[in-house]
Amino acid sequence: MPNKFYALLFICLGMTQFAGCATPLPERVTLLPQPDGTPSAVVIQAKTGGSTVLDQPYTVATVTGKQLGSEKTDEATVKLRYKELFDALPARPKSYLLFFDTGGTRLTPESENLVRVILADLKQLPAPELILIGHTDAVGSDAFNDELSTHRATSVVDLLKSQGIDMSRVSAVGRGGRDLLVQTKKGVAEAKNRRVEVRLK
Repeated sequence: MPNKFYALLFICLGMTQFAGCATPLPERVTLLPQPDGTPSAVVIQAKTGGSTVLDQPYTVATVTGKQLGSEKTDEATVKLRYKELFDALPARPKSYLLFFDTGGTRLTPESENLVRVILADLKQLPAPELILIGHTDAVGSDAFNDELSTHRATSVVDLLKSQGIDMSRVSAVGRGGRDLLVQTKKGVAEAKNRRVEVRLK
């Protein structure tokens, strides 16, 4: 079973019996999908010793008294049932990869289009927090790549700032060729390694 899970626990009056309510309402545990789509699971253990495994998004474990059950719902049902809670949740972090032509800070045409998506997402947030991490491929010296990766990150900062984005909560760093997205030998040019990772939260 994966060692990470993204579960949402809702306790629905299951432990307290209100006046006029003969049967306590069930407690529910709902498994939500991971933000990146990776599998997740959680085991629900009852006091009586029984257990059930939630390993599909939007499956629900119900506990009523000593009875343990499960049910399958869907995204729309869960979001309607807990609308106020979902409305109060902060936006999930987002991550984007911008790619560059070799040896410089010029974005590829595809990444220029992605910048428009990033700008639209940023404008939905009143005070976005941004982390920009510049990278290079394995061509060139370590000193050159350290400088180039930093220039790539700061060039994205300048680009977003020029579009009116509040950049008061931003950090930009360069990692040179240390964290290759595609593992290559020294001196090998790889387009996917010439990038800036944009993390938005």
